[in-house]
Amino acid sequence: MHIAIVYLLVFISSYVIGSIPFSWIITKIKTGEDLRKIGSGNVGGRNVYRATKSRNWALFAGFLDICRSLTAVALTFYLSNILYFKNHSKYNLPITGFFPDTALAFSLTIAGVGAILGHNWSLYLLPGHGGRGITVVLASMLYANPIMIAFWIVLWPIVITIVGYSSITYIVTTALVGVIALFFPVVMPWVPYNLAIALILFSISLVMISRQRDNIRKIRTGEAKKMKIWKAVFGKKKMSDEILK
Repeated sequence: MHIAIVYLLVFISSYVIGSIPFSWIITKIKTGEDLRKIGSGNVGGRNVYRATKSRNWALFAGFLDICRSLTAVALTFYLSNILYFKNHSKYNLPITGFFPDTALAFSLTIAGVGAILGHNWSLYLLPGHGGRGITVVLASMLYANPIMIAFWIVLWPIVITIVGYSSITYIVTTALVGVIALFFPVVMPWVPYNLAIALILFSISLVMISRQRDNIRKIRTGEAKKMKIWKAVFGKKKMSDEILK
């Protein structure tokens, strides 16, 4: 089998799995309503909170979305490894000296891209309905390199303080962690898949931009409100109200 066919199968599999709309399903079970017709119309945990008025249901939906995205990335990558790449040693050589990634690593990138496209444009909710990608960001980092999550958590409050808008913060933070991944071979040469995870994060950032047109319009017209994260942290405002901005 040609490697291009393997990559195509990885992409299709991760897209199909990544398309499962748990947030939509939970809202339908809990309220009987279509999440696409509530609030922002976004099929994600934040909109589940708007629909159900329940933090627990929103967190549960987010948890299931992360598990789904993790499965979409990890399972397809794992199967491509044991069923193909382990039997084709010619693809196990490092591409460059600086990035020790092999052809196998790029099946991880393709799995991540398939998962983010499934999350944003769900096969089961076509046309054009899905989330915005943050669960795929967390799932990809959790599987490929959990250290990246620490960078994301540290950078997020810094970026939100500077930018103020949560929609832009997610994009900028994800892209910055992608840049960090590119330089990981310098400080942590033993960490695998640096280039692969960087490509995933850059791809997710671009996809997230495409899903933020309405938010960007609101920012430009002054309709969007800035998140006052530190006032929420210190109890002067409700954290849930700030997160929903």
